[in-house]
Amino acid sequence: MRFVFLLLAFSTAAGFAADTRDVYYQGPLAPLNILPSFEKGYLAVYDLDDQVALYAPDGSLAYRASPHIEGASYVTVYNAGADENGTLAVAVEFRMPKAAERSGGIVIFDQKGAQSVAINTGAFRPTQLSFGPDHSIWTIGYYPAPEPEDYSVLRNYSATTGELIGGYLPRSSFAPDLGPVGPNIGGWQLRVSDRNVVALFYWSSIYKPGQPERRMLQWVETDLKGKELLRRDLPRTRFALSKNGDFYGQFDGVSVFDKTNGRWRKVSQAPGELLGADGNNLVFMMRGSNIARWVPAGQ
Repeated sequence: MRFVFLLLAFSTAAGFAADTRDVYYQGPLAPLNILPSFEKGYLAVYDLDDQVALYAPDGSLAYRASPHIEGASYVTVYNAGADENGTLAVAVEFRMPKAAERSGGIVIFDQKGAQSVAINTGAFRPTQLSFGPDHSIWTIGYYPAPEPEDYSVLRNYSATTGELIGGYLPRSSFAPDLGPVGPNIGGWQLRVSDRNVVALFYWSSIYKPGQPERRMLQWVETDLKGKELLRRDLPRTRFALSKNGDFYGQFDGVSVFDKTNGRWRKVSQAPGELLGADGNNLVFMMRGSNIARWVPAGQ
């Protein structure tokens, strides 16, 4: 009987190991000590000289992207998001030599790493990007002080023409004393699934001298037409949004949010730092290595 029990335990452990897989990346994941951005199987790593190294789902280097704005004296990278075919969008800030103020923009690279579109968003500074199921680009951003009387914090652009499709979540729907978005490099604060758009506000903000830090994040969810569905304060941790719209947080392991009762339910251990979701798997960065680990969400 003891032999049967041990054999069963071994088989269970072997099955768990078979469901979990590691991907080794052919380059450092955080060369600037900045958390990479994972989306749709691709990993965007923030590298020297404002480059983004995009790694394919098998861990090989797809290409290195160096955003270029014609005539700009400098271009600074904030965040990058990948589409399922390897297209990359990069949120940037740049300055023209004779311009009084800096400008924001979104630079798009095709599957082979060639720059295809550069969107000038003017004084609006995009900081986070994610591709929707229709391959359009969603972004959250801000205006530097003095802010306009009101503006859309969440925006949707065409990835082919750069046209603004729509603006959502007015700045006036947030507290007036602190902007919900500020400059932040790496990680993610915005993800789009097949069902919804999720933004994490107050991860970064522009604080006035002596102004206390906001302790909680604010999770805002909309549908794919920008209609607000949910707004809720969250502690600062790492999160993931699955393709079908499930929302996960790294709380003593990883838990999924149950919208029917408003509670978190633990579904997985956390072998590393939560980067995101890929299908029914959660993806973790294994600190101190070039490895990311895929773990089924139910384990």
